[in-house]
Amino acid sequence: MSKRKNHHFVPQFYFRRFSLNERSICALPRTSGKAIRTASIKAQASKDWFYGSDDIEALLGRIEAESSLALRALAEQHNPMDIPPEHVDNLFVWLTLQRSRTDAARQGSKPMHDKMLQLFLSVEIANDESLTEDQRTERLKEAESMSANPAHAQAVEMEMSIAASKALMDLHPLLLENRTNRPFIFGDSPVVLHNAFFGRVKSRGVLGYDTPGLMLSYPLGPDLSLLLVDDACYRVKRAREGRVLVRDLNDVMALNKLQLHAASSCVYFHDFKYEPYVEGLWNEERAALAPHAGSVHEAPGFDADTADSLGDIVHFFQPLLPYELRLSFLEHDVLSDVEYRFSRRSQR
Repeated sequence: MSKRKNHHFVPQFYFRRFSLNERSICALPRTSGKAIRTASIKAQASKDWFYGSDDIEALLGRIEAESSLALRALAEQHNPMDIPPEHVDNLFVWLTLQRSRTDAARQGSKPMHDKMLQLFLSVEIANDESLTEDQRTERLKEAESMSANPAHAQAVEMEMSIAASKALMDLHPLLLENRTNRPFIFGDSPVVLHNAFFGRVKSRGVLGYDTPGLMLSYPLGPDLSLLLVDDACYRVKRAREGRVLVRDLNDVMALNKLQLHAASSCVYFHDFKYEPYVEGLWNEERAALAPHAGSVHEAPGFDADTADSLGDIVHFFQPLLPYELRLSFLEHDVLSDVEYRFSRRSQR
């Protein structure tokens, strides 16, 4: 029997960065909002055969070994720009891979993968001349309810995320040193993409790796967090050599609420004395907590030069988390759909 039946989508080494004893962690399920004092790290953020293949779990284990060294090197730097060069690639690969490998990521991309499979099958069926009209009608109806294999679809996204990791390297890194009396918490989808600059854009995707205004948040421990920001859209205040001393409880609260919204089922914290605080965060946000499902839109397409019809175009995007992030050490505009103009950071 395989030793890797229980596949973790957040590695145990990451949990241990927050654990007081390296064996257990405090947990708060999103469904109940009731904190659990002692949750075994081995049983968190994992499901049996989540990746469908023992080989994928083994490969992820090897990547995790290199990534844990990169995260340790980052946490040891006063200035995140001083991370040793040999760890830079591993760090950014880890950030994109960790985001793409979770249950939240699987939930978010399911509508897209299902739709693409259904469209592919519909074209195949429509072009199959061996079918009678009745058979074609029946099979087209069946295709409308087909679902993609979630493990296979996610494996493709994970591979693509590794290739796309370099797109994040132009973002400005900040280490947030928590000087408050409340900790950073993390969820079972701890690498969170957000875009406060396009914070009121609802009809388009603004979380692409090359999108202006992109920001990435990733806690490194109860007292330290990594934040990547687009310095063309955000002005950082009170930063010295890439480090911000966070003294405002509202900043810690905002980043923690982002983790709560990004999680698929659970958030975690290091010490049970903070139970009232974490449960309070949940109570404040419980009405806004939503499933992680991307938006799929079909609309007529037209050639920009000739105005000829191009048929229907399928547009998929991950919506912003339902939380308006405000941080006291960042100044920026907040644009809406009316003000949105498509562009890429790499084109600036």
